[in-house]
Amino acid sequence: MTQPQRDPGSNSTASRIAAAFGDWTPRAVVFDCDGLLLDTESVWEETQRRVIQEVGARIRDDDRRALHGSALETAAALFAERSGTDVQIVDRRLHEVFDELLTDGVRTMPGALTTLRAVAERVGVGCASNSWLTALEHKLTVGGLREHITVLQASDTVERPKPAPDMYAAAARALGVDPRDALAFEDSATGARAARDAGLRLIAVPAPGDPAPEADLVIDSLEDPALHEWISTW
Repeated sequence: MTQPQRDPGSNSTASRIAAAFGDWTPRAVVFDCDGLLLDTESVWEETQRRVIQEVGARIRDDDRRALHGSALETAAALFAERSGTDVQIVDRRLHEVFDELLTDGVRTMPGALTTLRAVAERVGVGCASNSWLTALEHKLTVGGLREHITVLQASDTVERPKPAPDMYAAAARALGVDPRDALAFEDSATGARAARDAGLRLIAVPAPGDPAPEADLVIDSLEDPALHEWISTW
């Protein structure tokens, strides 16, 4: 895999899609959720901020980088260590605060619904998220995306969350394909590593200002018309 430069031009994207994938066509697609399909990163960041303040955790800059795309269990263990609080208490508060904030609703990311619908018309669709399963179900339902997704894998459905490859491999197999025949969409380096290590091909859609993870292709948005033109050929 390479780490190409991002280019907003759809013609350039079309040529880069051809260069990255040639005549390869995915037999299934597995999407990340937070920050890719749903704008829940802000909810998770606010959850962390509140719990960090509650328990008095002293968080370092390198901790914040490690938390991007991490599972709740990872955050709970870190906040417990940095505050001397029992990890079960921190874990429970993270769940409670996140669920409370989700009741205000959640926005879909630009192009998410259109892309999801287009893909679901052609191949099986999965979602692999470091959320716990009940939260993932709830978020996707509230966001109006759940009906387009066949398979869900979460931090509590596999032995190891991202960056381990477990959930991407499990999602591909649950969709009835070898991971090498599946395509992943990710926004974070944590998730990108999980997808790559599971053997999936990868399109990265990093948030503006974030570094692009290693991937077969990097695009700026799921709204990219060249992406949709490629999907229509599957």
